[in-house]
Amino acid sequence: MSTREGRDETMRDREIEGKIQSALDSGSSAWVVGDIHGHRETFEALIDSLCLSDGDIVVCLGDLIDRGPDSLGVMRIVSERDDVFSIRGNHDEMLRLSLSPKYGRMMNSWLRYGGVETLESMSELEEERIDAARSWVDFVESLPKQLVLRDFRLVHAGFVIGKPLDSQSNHELMSSREIFHFDHPPDPERQIIVGHTTTQALLGPDSTGIWESPILLDDGRPSVIGIDTGIYMPAESNPRLTAFNLADGSLVNRKRVEPANVNMGP
Repeated sequence: MSTREGRDETMRDREIEGKIQSALDSGSSAWVVGDIHGHRETFEALIDSLCLSDGDIVVCLGDLIDRGPDSLGVMRIVSERDDVFSIRGNHDEMLRLSLSPKYGRMMNSWLRYGGVETLESMSELEEERIDAARSWVDFVESLPKQLVLRDFRLVHAGFVIGKPLDSQSNHELMSSREIFHFDHPPDPERQIIVGHTTTQALLGPDSTGIWESPILLDDGRPSVIGIDTGIYMPAESNPRLTAFNLADGSLVNRKRVEPANVNMGP
């Protein structure tokens, strides 16, 4: 497994940003996908539904892992495919903070909020699971915390009010929910796309769309949209994965393929 070059330790990856922007400039599609949470089969079904052409790109908003049955499979897809990228979410960060020799302080919390399922996906042998998961720490650390394009800014959770967007902490970028309470565009030049908070929590359990901020940019677009459509939630809450096309604003949904999981932590 290799990490991608061009990573900016301040939080961004200029190489990935360049690839996405080049795809858009050339007329290709760049699909942004909400939180996957270990649901590999649904993720693969969603990718199939996108009918990708040469030059198209998929960008995941983080939380690749936990809760679902195949976190390992999801990370393999992102790490091995040249047309699929991801930023880092708080669940990916929990793996890093639990298993990195430099940290290791979040294990109990991680296991409580989905880490058990992630470890179970690593190996049938319980004694091999921790080492297998630890081999993915470098991959998680290679994931940028946000991606900034000409017209869009992609981040897992959002930003806190009153602080420059490029100066926010890991915790703020991956865990804050203040993005839904801004009374002005957080980035006047770009639409911000987030996951982390389910549309079911924002719009109600019967919601079928995505969350759109009532605060608009000068070009008329919602200043923020949220596309985590609760893939891990109970069946009655319409759990699904959603992809948003940066090229034209179109949406593709894929209902969950895997059985329901009762792990409903943060």
